[in-house]
Amino acid sequence: MRAGIKPEVVIVAAAAIADRNGWDQITLASVAAQLGIRTPSLYNHVDGLPDLRQKLGLYALQLLTSSLHDAAIGHSGKQALIEVAKAYLEFVRLHPGLYEAINRVTSPKPPEFEVATEQLLSLFIRLMQPLGLPQEEAIHAIRGIRSMIHGFAALEAMGGFQIPQDLLESITKSITYYLNGLLDSFNMDN
Repeated sequence: MRAGIKPEVVIVAAAAIADRNGWDQITLASVAAQLGIRTPSLYNHVDGLPDLRQKLGLYALQLLTSSLHDAAIGHSGKQALIEVAKAYLEFVRLHPGLYEAINRVTSPKPPEFEVATEQLLSLFIRLMQPLGLPQEEAIHAIRGIRSMIHGFAALEAMGGFQIPQDLLESITKSITYYLNGLLDSFNMDN
């Protein structure tokens, strides 16, 4: 095995392949070629392709959470959620293969992935607190925000937005409309 190859180097190589060529192009052979090693050498770091893909999903989720956390710093309330939505979209733009890796982690999910999922959810719950929603309502709202961002990113990736208006302005307005409607609805129900 070539000196300097560490487990995290294997994951970074797989991430580069995923973002450049797509999640489906991650194979042990492609990662080994990227690293300039023989495929059997990868078994020192992963227990086959499914394990590599699970580890890549964890890496991607941790990277996404870090990016969203950084985007929220210095903001609160609706603006924090808007900044996080824009950062989420930017992550998907920059790392399409890694984003797919997050969504392709299979069950049973590794305990480390579950912890990382909880960390991401906790970030969103903290960001929702200034809006004054009860936690159960906040969970529903978070699912709505995530679905909106995911759908927006998917449509953008497929070339679905051909009108020249700025896409970041569109996601900002969409999140704002969603949150305003949510808060109006919640306040009318109480």
